[in-house]
Amino acid sequence: MSHADLLATGSELLFREGYCLDRQQWQDWLALFTEDCELWAPSWVGEHQQISDPQTEISLLYLAGRSRLQERVERAVSGASPASVPLPRTCHHVGNILLLDHEVGSMTLHSAWRVDYFHQKKTGAFFGHYEHRLVADGDAWRIARKRVTLMNDFIPTVMDVYHI
Repeated sequence: MSHADLLATGSELLFREGYCLDRQQWQDWLALFTEDCELWAPSWVGEHQQISDPQTEISLLYLAGRSRLQERVERAVSGASPASVPLPRTCHHVGNILLLDHEVGSMTLHSAWRVDYFHQKKTGAFFGHYEHRLVADGDAWRIARKRVTLMNDFIPTVMDVYHI
């Protein structure tokens, strides 16, 4: 695939991820990820430095494997997570998508994002940068790794997968 084709394909996947989250299409969202995926939002240790190891340092969010994403979704939709009742309404914006690198069967994208949300008569927003590692899976592409740099990491109430 050409650079332009890879960028278009990757961008479509990032847009689809936001679409699924905004519409609470959880099974479609989960299907975008590989079985051994990683979703990581590292915490900040200074104004310009984040943690480097989710295994030994505290993260804002770290989920390894699609089964962990599934557990998180089940908690939110079942009401087992009181902070998610009712589920917030969200609007994901993804832009400035750059193809950082690629090789046969994989690519890395960088993008800027913002998620506006409405929950319990309050509005808010989270914003930052994404780095997605995508891998080819037959005729489709899947998210193998999603690293979320949350720029406004003061979290007033709750933050979950649908906020980022």
